[in-house]
Amino acid sequence: MSKTAQGAVQVEFAILDRHYKVSCLPEQQGLLLEAAKELDRRMREVRGQGEGVGPERAAVMVGLNAVFEMLEQKAASSWDVTDVKRRVKEVEDRLDRCFFEQESLF
Repeated sequence: MSKTAQGAVQVEFAILDRHYKVSCLPEQQGLLLEAAKELDRRMREVRGQGEGVGPERAAVMVGLNAVFEMLEQKAASSWDVTDVKRRVKEVEDRLDRCFFEQESLF
């Protein structure tokens, strides 16, 4: 790891036994190395599934799967704003009733 311009560091890693260097901010280094390790693992997995799968094809397959997973996760985590507003209103109404009932006790 070496320092580069504007506080970035240069990070070295290997994917399918090929070595790469990229620059990133120091706080991104851990996640970048983890991503490189996961990419290497996935590419080795794809190459192990079929004879003659070259690094380019493995990269496309892994990239496609990664983007699909990301979009799938994004779709699963999206909120229906109307539903959230309705639920918040229901909670507000319940709280109002609780406070009203508490006040009527005294």
